[in-house]
Amino acid sequence: MANSKSKARAQAQQRARAQAKKAAVRTAPAVRATPNSPGRSVTRQVTVTATAKPAAEVAEPAEVATPDGPPAWFQWTTLVLALIGLGISIYETWAHYNGNKLLGCSSNTHAAFDCGAVITSAQSMVFNVLPVAVLGLAFYIVAVPLFSPWGWRFTGRGRITQREVSWLRLASIIVGMGFVMYLIYAEVAQIKEVCEYCTGVHIVTFLLFCMTVVAAAWWGLGGKRDATS
Repeated sequence: MANSKSKARAQAQQRARAQAKKAAVRTAPAVRATPNSPGRSVTRQVTVTATAKPAAEVAEPAEVATPDGPPAWFQWTTLVLALIGLGISIYETWAHYNGNKLLGCSSNTHAAFDCGAVITSAQSMVFNVLPVAVLGLAFYIVAVPLFSPWGWRFTGRGRITQREVSWLRLASIIVGMGFVMYLIYAEVAQIKEVCEYCTGVHIVTFLLFCMTVVAAAWWGLGGKRDATS
């Protein structure tokens, strides 16, 4: 009877020691044997110190401040050009319906400039119905608000967005410049006369075309230009 009790007590002690070993293994810190001491396990406490990065690595490149659109002088210049084109177009339209008489233009067929020959030619009518002067007038009536500072700064209203206005400005001046190229060809190759007033409109349209293309390339169409591009 005593032997059975002692055996039971010994087994209980063995189980307690086994459980204690398992608990010690779970809670013991990780150890690593050093190369200089084979078979001996030592614990090492590693202290990690944060090193500050150099200022050159921490500092980010500063963004270049880019305006939302062309500067004020650019916007007012395009408005003045558009108003000049509108004024010439109004005068040419008036002359077309009032005897084709333009101030300062020679009516001599042998002169280098003959506005009368140009504005009365077959090329001065579109499909023999609509005068070219009226087309120029309609173009500049639309161009004045588009090339005004208010047109450049338009931020959107209703369903019309700034991008749509920018695309309309670019598309209209491209079409206008294409028509100017045709009129120059008609004057030089077909009519063989040059009109000073028509040339003035051509120059104004060309300048607006160049400025619009530069604005689209630099400031984008309807949004702030990316400083990294």
